[in-house]
Amino acid sequence: MRIIGIIIIIGMVGGATVSIDHTKFLDLPSMLIVIGGALGYVLAKGKSKHFIKNFGDGSVYMGWIGLIIGFIMIGNHHAESEKIGPAISVAFLPIFYGYFIKLISTGLESIGDD
Repeated sequence: MRIIGIIIIIGMVGGATVSIDHTKFLDLPSMLIVIGGALGYVLAKGKSKHFIKNFGDGSVYMGWIGLIIGFIMIGNHHAESEKIGPAISVAFLPIFYGYFIKLISTGLESIGDD
């Protein structure tokens, strides 16, 4: 049942992003901050039996850190008013990635228990 739930989650989020304009949801630096930071979090925790749970937790933490980095970059570059909206949207992408990964990892963390 968990696999079906995970597939539904991925399908719903994927469908929502593709129906709008999926390119607006893709940002490599944001992905790298979240995925790389989550991997670092897993390694720092040192509990290999909880890899998936720790990866999900780390992705959320790194999503928030990515948002803060994004806002700092916006503030330091004094973006013109017409560029503020898109810049804020990109700044929020790490949060989106982090919680999406956390949602998937929650479904995966005890898949063998079912």
